[in-house]
Parts: sequence; C-alpha cells; structure tokens
Amino acid sequence: MGPFEVVPLEVRLRWLKLCAIIAALNIVLRVFGFYDLLIPDADGAGALLEIIGTLYSVLYAFATYVIWGQFTAVENEIVKESGSLKDLIVFSRSLPERVRDPMVKAIKNYGKTVVETEWPALSRNEETEKSERLFQEIISNVTAIQPEDENQRVVFERLIEMANQASAHRAERLALSAKRMPRTLHIFVNLTAVTIQTLVLAYPFRNFALGLAAVLITATLLFFARFVLTDLDNPFEGTWNVSNDPFAALMTKYR
Repeated sequence: MGPFEVVPLEVRLRWLKLCAIIAALNIVLRVFGFYDLLIPDADGAGALLEIIGTLYSVLYAFATYVIWGQFTAVENEIVKESGSLKDLIVFSRSLPERVRDPMVKAIKNYGKTVVETEWPALSRNEETEKSERLFQEIISNVTAIQPEDENQRVVFERLIEMANQASAHRAERLALSAKRMPRTLHIFVNLTAVTIQTLVLAYPFRNFALGLAAVLITATLLFFARFVLTDLDNPFEGTWNVSNDPFAALMTKYR
C-alpha cells in the first residue's frame, strides 16, 4: 500500500484543491510585484517564521502526544476488557451447563452489541445504554451462580474477580472514549498553521520555482499534519481507528 492510499480520496481531493489555490495565489502575487515590496524585510519575515514555526512544532508535538496516549489507552482497555470476558468463558467450563450457559450467552450478546451498535455510538460520542444493559446482565448471571461444592466455590470467587476486572476496564474504556482534544487547543494549532502558511506564501523568494515549491511543500505538510491530528482524535472512526475484533472474537472463537 502506497503512502497516499491510506488517506481517503476525499481528503486527497481537498489537498489538491488547497495546493491549486495556494499556487494560484503565489503566481498572482508574483505577477503583481507584491514580493518586490517585501524584499527589504526578508530577514524580519524569516525570523518571525522561525519563531512561529517553533511554537507550532511544540504545540503539535504536545497535542499528538496527548491524543496518541489516549488512543493507545483505549486500545489497551479494549484488550483488557475483552480478555476478562474471554477468561469468564474459559474459566467457567468446569461449571454445569445450566449454570454456565446463561452467562456465556450474555457475554456473546454483549460482544455482538459492542461491535454492531456501541462502536458507531462512541464515534458520535453518544450514550451506550443497550450495551450497558447487556453488560449488567453478564454481572447478574455471574453473581447468580450458587456454588454446590468447594471446587465450584473457588471457581465462583475467581469468576467474580474477572467480572469486576471487566467492569473496571469497561468503565475506563468509556471514560477514555469520550475524551477529545480541547476545542481551544484545536483552534490554536490550526491558527498557528494558517499563520505559518501565510508567512511562507508572503516570503519574498527571489526564485519563482523555489518559492512555489516552498509554499506547496509547507501546505502539504500542514494539511496532512492536521489530518493526522483530527483523525487520531476520534479512536472509533476515520483512517486510523481502534479495532473491535477482540469483542467480535467473543462471539465465535470461544465457547
């Protein structure tokens, strides 16, 4: 897969449109002699560009660090939650079928609901009442088990521990899933990027080809930097998103 194939066609078309507009502006400004007026101030414009570029790099690095940390944390909680539910299925195999089957069925129903309805709901930052209700059904089925001997009592205590772990991981996953980059930070990063692009576009390059290449390269880097930031900000939709495969496996892989 090529580097651009991971980017949706719609995004690539927007990038091409942006590059065409910026290239046209560069040509128009050069034709009308705008850059000739700025040549005496080239050093000052370069210094300003360096200052704002440094600010942008710090802001972008901070925002990416926070968002990527949140993204990986959601992935980790998905693995831990589904792993605890898998353990419930596997560890309960020694129990009688009449006791075990309702719990296993509840886990499979929950996994199906998470895959089919919870993922889209989380991408829209909506409530997940149906999956919450089904998860509580799992807990109810675990706590309803009545051990008949010492061996079953040991199993029951372990199942309670696993159910508590699954509950904690689900709560943490939902809390992390609701977080998004603060709007003020998002606006500040975008505003800084626009300022950089404007300064590069207005910088009086003596060579036309070099100036055009500079503004187009800058536009491309800033455009895709914003794309990566906004795409990772929502772990449940976009080009790079967390997988629901661990929950899908609960329906088919474990019995």
